[in-house]
Amino acid sequence: MFQLKEAVCDSVTLLPILEEFHRHFFQIAQKLRYPVVAGVNIKNFKYFNQIYGFESGNVLLKRLGEHFCFHNPNCKLAARTYGDHFVMLLEAHTSEEAVMEKELSTICDEFVKATNEEFSLARIHINCGAYSVRSEDKQLDAILDRVRYARKEITDDYVNNVLFYTENLEKKILCEARVIPMFEEAMEDGRILLYLQPKFSIDEQKLIGAEALARICDKDGEIISPAYFIPTLEKSGLITYLDKRIIQLLADAMKGWISQGAELFVVSVNLSRLDFSEDGFIDELVDYIDRSGVPKQFIEFELTETVFCENLDYIIEQIKRLRSMGFRISMDDFGSGYNSLDVIGMVPADVIKFDRSFVLHSLKTETGREVMRSLMSMFQRIDFEVLCEGIETTEEEQLVRECGCNQIQGYLHDRPLDVREFTEKYVR
Repeated sequence: MFQLKEAVCDSVTLLPILEEFHRHFFQIAQKLRYPVVAGVNIKNFKYFNQIYGFESGNVLLKRLGEHFCFHNPNCKLAARTYGDHFVMLLEAHTSEEAVMEKELSTICDEFVKATNEEFSLARIHINCGAYSVRSEDKQLDAILDRVRYARKEITDDYVNNVLFYTENLEKKILCEARVIPMFEEAMEDGRILLYLQPKFSIDEQKLIGAEALARICDKDGEIISPAYFIPTLEKSGLITYLDKRIIQLLADAMKGWISQGAELFVVSVNLSRLDFSEDGFIDELVDYIDRSGVPKQFIEFELTETVFCENLDYIIEQIKRLRSMGFRISMDDFGSGYNSLDVIGMVPADVIKFDRSFVLHSLKTETGREVMRSLMSMFQRIDFEVLCEGIETTEEEQLVRECGCNQIQGYLHDRPLDVREFTEKYVR
C-alpha cells in the first residue's frame, strides 16, 4: 500500500484517518489507469465484540486492515472510516469489473475463513461495495456514497459478498428516493387505498374470506403496485405507517359492512417485523379495532418468517397476546424460506399459507405432490387450516385439492379489487 509520510493514522489499524484519504485521493487516483474504490465492513461485528470482547475486536480490525490494505498489492490508499468500516483506493488490472469483483471476493473469503476458524462462535461475514472511478468524477463524497449504496445492497446477502455500483443500482436508488415523498404525500392526501383479494373454498366454490392489500394512487390517478413501494418502505421504516393505515381502512370497511347488515367473513392483513418493534403499535391498532366495533375473530394477522429474525421471544409473546384477544394468526409464504417448520413449531397460529412458488414446484412431480399431501395432512392433524396462494388454473386447483387443501387464493377466481368493487361484488 502507498505509505503516506507524516499522515495522521488510526491508533488501532495504523491506517490513515478519513481526512487523509480525502486529502490525497485524487492525487493518487489520477495516476491509476483503472481506479476502483471499495468499502468493507464486518457483518456481526457487534456480536463478535459481545462474545470475544473489545480487545479481540481491535485485533480483528487490525488484521482486516493488514489483509485488505497493507498486504494487498492493489491497494494504493486506505482509511478506517469508523467502527469496522474501511475504504480503499485500488488499482484494477482491467476495466472489466467482474475481474476485480472476483479478486475482492477471494480476499473476503480468505479473511472470513481464517477468522472463523480462530473465532468459531461469532461466524463473521464481510460486505464489500465497489465503484469504478470515472474521469468525470470530481466529488469524493459522491464516490463514497456509491460505494456505500452497493455495500448496503448486499447487507442481507450471505451468498455474495461483493457488489459493484451499476446503472441499474443507481436507477433503483433513484426509484427509492421517489417512493418516500410519494408515499408521504399519499398519506396526507388520502391516496392510500385498500384492496381485497378473495379467498375461496374449492368444495363449495364460494368466497370464504379475503386478504387486505395496499395500493397507492399517484397524483395522475395511476394505481401503484406494492412491488414498487413496499421494499423501500420496509428499508426506511415507514412500513409501520402503511400497515397502520391499511388496518384502519379495513376496520372502517368492515364497520360499514356491519351497518349494512352483511354477514362478516375473515379478512387477513399483513404485519411487518417493524410493527412489533414500534412502541404502542399493537395497542393502537387494537384500540382502533375495538372502537370500530368489528369482532376480533374476523381479523387475521399474516406473518412471514422475516418477522421472527430478531427479538423472537418478545414477538411470540405479542402474537400470543393478539391471539388471546380473539384475533386469528396465519403464517404466510410457507415453503419460501429455509426455517419454516422451525418457526411454525414455536408460533401459535391458525392458518398456514403455502407459497405459490412452493406449490407450483411441488405439483410438477408425484414426489412433490406426496410431500404436499404429507405436509397438509400433518398441519390439519394438529389443527392448522391450510391455504394455497397464487392458484391460477383449474388444473392447479384440482391438484391442490387432491393434496388435501380446500382453501385457495389466486387469479383463478379473482384478482385483488378495490374495497368498493369488492363490496359490491361479494358483500351480502
